[in-house]
Amino acid sequence: MKKILLLSIILVSLLSVNAQNASISNSLIYAKSSQAAVIQASADGIIENIAIYPNPVVEQLKISFKSSQRTIANISIFNNIGKQVYTRESEVEPGQNFFTIDVRDNSIEPGIYFVQIVSENEKYTRKLIVK
Repeated sequence: MKKILLLSIILVSLLSVNAQNASISNSLIYAKSSQAAVIQASADGIIENIAIYPNPVVEQLKISFKSSQRTIANISIFNNIGKQVYTRESEVEPGQNFFTIDVRDNSIEPGIYFVQIVSENEKYTRKLIVK
């Protein structure tokens, strides 16, 4: 009897976690290729269709996204322990926006990093590998 009760509790817990993950995955759609990670943001967002490429990067990282309005965006890169190694504040125009970051000129050493794009109340974070 105890085993059945325990199994029922575990099953209910797993169903709850899966339901939470489904709602999260409905707000972002991930499309991966060997060169880029494209993220389609939710319909309510200012920023959508974010592309960060190439990944892994050797010299120049390219970031592009579409904005629905004029705003300020902060693009930051953090190392694997959370230290900010690069930041850039830019005015974003409605439509497609493009940014290039030279990782070698900014002394970003090979390793695992996280690119973060922040605009008003939105925040997008993606993993980046520098070779």
